[in-house]
Amino acid sequence: MPFGLPNISWLGYPLSLPCAGHAGLGLRAAHRGDGPALVSHLRALEPADRRMRFCATLGDDALERHVSGLWARRALVLAGFDGPVWGGPLHGPGPIRAVAELSIAGDEAELGISVDTGLRRRGVGTYLVQTAGALLAPRGVRRIRAYTLPGNASFLKLAHAIGGKVETGPDEVEVHFDVGALGVGYRRRRAAELLRPAA
Repeated sequence: MPFGLPNISWLGYPLSLPCAGHAGLGLRAAHRGDGPALVSHLRALEPADRRMRFCATLGDDALERHVSGLWARRALVLAGFDGPVWGGPLHGPGPIRAVAELSIAGDEAELGISVDTGLRRRGVGTYLVQTAGALLAPRGVRRIRAYTLPGNASFLKLAHAIGGKVETGPDEVEVHFDVGALGVGYRRRRAAELLRPAA
């Protein structure tokens, strides 16, 4: 997967964020060495957000076990770094502000997504899901499904906006995404970014 300089990812960097204190998000696949940063991101979520993400209440120990288990299964973990995507001799990568976790089974993947509170409603979740679709297609994945709670308005809005099929039950919502359609959205977005005149 091609990446550029420490703070550049050809997957889409920077995602401009119109708020103070953020350098823009660079996206790349996370690896085991990013485990502590992933744990820090999940720990920073409010209790209600953790419940929306996991459809359960998880304490800090459970979050550490969850992250440790990511590397033991066939998965793609796509992380949004605030600042440098890669570490270098004099610096580490920036903190993780958003994550899409995808557990792959056959031609289907299950999605779990989380975005820092201050970065919501800025397109970060859409970037993550569309980019994940583009990366999963060459692996033979055709569908992505996600589970959340009925009160997760921001994720359900995202799902509707990018063509997800939403099935609402009394206690849980199931969302299905077509990987091909996500890939088309990703390529359109990247083409628009490349054609956008420099500011």
